[in-house]
Amino acid sequence: MAIENPHTQGPGQQVEAASRSSRFLARLIDGLIWFAPLPLLLLPCLGALGAVVLLLAIFFGQLWLLVTRGQTLGKQAMKIYIMREDGELANVGWLLLREFAIPAAVLVLRLGGRRDPSVLGQAFQALLGFVWLIDVLFIFGGSRRCLHDYVAGTHVVKAE
Repeated sequence: MAIENPHTQGPGQQVEAASRSSRFLARLIDGLIWFAPLPLLLLPCLGALGAVVLLLAIFFGQLWLLVTRGQTLGKQAMKIYIMREDGELANVGWLLLREFAIPAAVLVLRLGGRRDPSVLGQAFQALLGFVWLIDVLFIFGGSRRCLHDYVAGTHVVKAE
């Protein structure tokens, strides 16, 4: 399914990389949205069910926005979006790879090596705990791309 990029005007249009602060604020907004259902857990009747339903609605709503616009609610608020290197919107497969490849790889490596009692094995396990930090620190390069952007071949750019 080909989805047209709603943010570009033409094939030769230049785009500017999103600022580090706008990417951070977009991620913060998205994180706060995920916490919205938590107060429902305090309700004695149907609180947990309501929280699960709301979490599913948030997940599918954010996924729909990502696939159709290359944005989450946080990215929309900050006027930035995700695009592939060819200027098109990323499809759902690339978006899932972008969001989950690094955490999934870390999980597999941690589970696979957790019984290694050697010093080297334990040091490797400790290093895996910092992969998220390494991923984020890539943003301080010249292209302002995190490691997960390189993995999926995406850029986060200004929408205007």
